[in-house]
Amino acid sequence: MRYRVHQKIFFISCLLLALFLPLFPRILPVIIIFMMFNWLLSGIYLTTIRKLLTERWRILTLSFASLYLLYIIGMFYTTNYTYGLFDLEVKFSLFIFPVIYATSDMTIFNLSRLRFFLSAFIAGCVAGSLVLLGHAWIVSESKGVPDAFYYTNLAWYFHSSYLAMYYTFGIGLSLYYLMDDFPGQSVFKTISLLLVILYLEALIFLLSSKAGLVTLLTVDAAFVLLLIFKKTGMARIIVVVVIMLLVFFGFSRLFPYAFTRINAADTMIADSRTIQTNPDDGTVARMEIWKVSVGLIGEHFMFGVGTGDVKDVLIDSYRKQNLIPISRKKLNAHNQYLQTFITLGVFGFLVLAATLLVPAWVSLRNRDYISTLFLMIFSINILFESMLEAQAGVIFYALFNALLYSSYRSDPGHNSPDIPVRQV
Repeated sequence: MRYRVHQKIFFISCLLLALFLPLFPRILPVIIIFMMFNWLLSGIYLTTIRKLLTERWRILTLSFASLYLLYIIGMFYTTNYTYGLFDLEVKFSLFIFPVIYATSDMTIFNLSRLRFFLSAFIAGCVAGSLVLLGHAWIVSESKGVPDAFYYTNLAWYFHSSYLAMYYTFGIGLSLYYLMDDFPGQSVFKTISLLLVILYLEALIFLLSSKAGLVTLLTVDAAFVLLLIFKKTGMARIIVVVVIMLLVFFGFSRLFPYAFTRINAADTMIADSRTIQTNPDDGTVARMEIWKVSVGLIGEHFMFGVGTGDVKDVLIDSYRKQNLIPISRKKLNAHNQYLQTFITLGVFGFLVLAATLLVPAWVSLRNRDYISTLFLMIFSINILFESMLEAQAGVIFYALFNALLYSSYRSDPGHNSPDIPVRQV
């Protein structure tokens, strides 16, 4: 009885994390602490720890925490301990989620409950977006802000790139369920999924995140490839491609703000003088930051500058390159691969790459397309943002990477329709 209570609390905690991540992120640390205490009190790790030697999926799940351990090691050769400790606090989810999932009974996440968990995330995306649209309408009406429904004004207490990443994952999940259940699902469910897809795509255009648009196109392309792989009829594939193109270009006409930002960025990049005189423009600033970051990697290739010193080193380099607006904003590397390389050196970069590539390869080999989709979306987005430098990115990655991998590997029923799904 006690065991079942702890398992239910564990599942509900995961469910709440998925729901509130795109809705009300401030409550997430409280939920994580609650999950930790439940895990400690359950004592499940006392019986599962010996299974780490016999069940490979547990070891691989636990290995996702290796990046966090490198950040701890990076504290031994840093000078700014205050920022280093703060950074470890922000990244704590990189450690605790792999540990909890590697030492828990993950059979509770059978196929139906895993889908319920992912549906909670989609519901959080929809509910959170309605809050943002309501806020934008109030601001537009009360303060007369002309672009209240676009970009950072719409994102409000989020970063637009993070929101676009959440919504793209929600679109990918909806596309997968639309394809996986078709044609046996009800008309109501089909229409609901289509509306969710269209709605979230519209929001990505309103958020005007360039990384979000790139990721959206990649997800659409991956979906078409999956249809081809599943040997869907060519006529149906052509219809799907045409519809996707019509929707994408239709939204680009309906919400032109996103492409206005892209065109403006292209113009500035084409003018070499603009790069020098306008380094605070988003796209141009990234290019300058990446140049600085590559230089720092060359100087600290092997071990990096340490967990606490990365921010100070970057700001100092901006000043030396006369990038004063960027130094005043104290911007990070805006690329997690570069950020981790600067911080921890080549070993940190390789571990980060491994925690993305290994589960992606295993998932793709086992036809676990949801995990593959998630890792693809995150891997693309961290090309443009240092998303492991903020809890909004850390929790998203650590939660879904560890949970999806461990739940699919622990229950073969997820991967084969011939094996009955375990019931809890």
